[in-house]
Amino acid sequence: AALASSHFLYLSEPFKSDKSRKLNAHELATRLSYFLWSSMPDEELFALADSGRLLDPKVLGLQFERMLKDTKADRFAEQFSMQWLDLEGVDRVAINPQYYKNFDNRLKPDMVGETQAFFREILRSNTSALQFLDADFTMLNANLAKHYGLSGPKSQFFERVSLQGTNRPGGLLGHASTHLAGSDGADSHPIKRAVWIREHLLHDPPNPPPPDVPDLEASVPDFEKLSIREQLAVHRKKEACADCHRGIDPWGIALEGYDAIGLFREKTARRKKPVSSETVLPGNHEISGLADLQKYLLNQRRDQFAKALVSKLLTYALGRSLKLEDELLIEKLSGDFAKDDYRLPSLMANIITSQPFLSR
Repeated sequence: AALASSHFLYLSEPFKSDKSRKLNAHELATRLSYFLWSSMPDEELFALADSGRLLDPKVLGLQFERMLKDTKADRFAEQFSMQWLDLEGVDRVAINPQYYKNFDNRLKPDMVGETQAFFREILRSNTSALQFLDADFTMLNANLAKHYGLSGPKSQFFERVSLQGTNRPGGLLGHASTHLAGSDGADSHPIKRAVWIREHLLHDPPNPPPPDVPDLEASVPDFEKLSIREQLAVHRKKEACADCHRGIDPWGIALEGYDAIGLFREKTARRKKPVSSETVLPGNHEISGLADLQKYLLNQRRDQFAKALVSKLLTYALGRSLKLEDELLIEKLSGDFAKDDYRLPSLMANIITSQPFLSR
């Protein structure tokens, strides 16, 4: 009965009023601890809550610094990156052995591990979060280094590996976890990849397709023999699909140079047709491939990415969906995030001193 109790299974914050109120010291200790450690407060945090000193902004700031330095904060890096980037998508895709005969499914956790270790490295090194869009390094273990064809660690522990002088792209868009989750297990799935970029990197998810849109596969002769680009072009000719697909497809086409397991390719796995990653993004921006997409995101969508990351992190910290009244705070946090050179610890420090974090 104890193990099945909702009070054991969930972090409960019962509150029966429509008006916001400040958290008491113990509530603040719990919220801070579950944000950074995904667990209950330790003895020091409990003691500060008992004395009420945790409500002092200076004491709260010192506790944040102490807790972030603790190895238990690695849980935040792992769980937030899993939630933010939907890394569970890797396990939702079954790799088709017909096209990838030598693929070992035990590599999937390593793909997820690269992305989680990459987030942890940017957090721990206190360097720019813009490296999520493009970086000159990644985090590899022996298995993943072999998969990518790179020289790297000899053990299964993830280590920082420079990508300079290699043809491996940096940043999240270069990770096999992104490519695999954005595939059907045999070939790339440009729409999946496009939706992932818009939802997770830009916080601008496209609307779901209308329920009355008919399947094209049944109405177009030899639809399955068409290349991905040709299939998408058919979608854009359909009046009911055109508006949405014009704003979705180009983002995914830019990643067509990478197959379902995250390796560079020149032909599709299923149809053996040459791939092309040349496309035109909304606003008539012509790009060709992943490198151009990364430059575009850094130069043209930097502020949108920063605001998206702020929104995702604030949602995680508060444990609730954002509301309209949070918009002014998001703008303020985003501006300070940019002034602090996009460093995650300073953003997190600003979040824990914000009014929504200190109240409920």
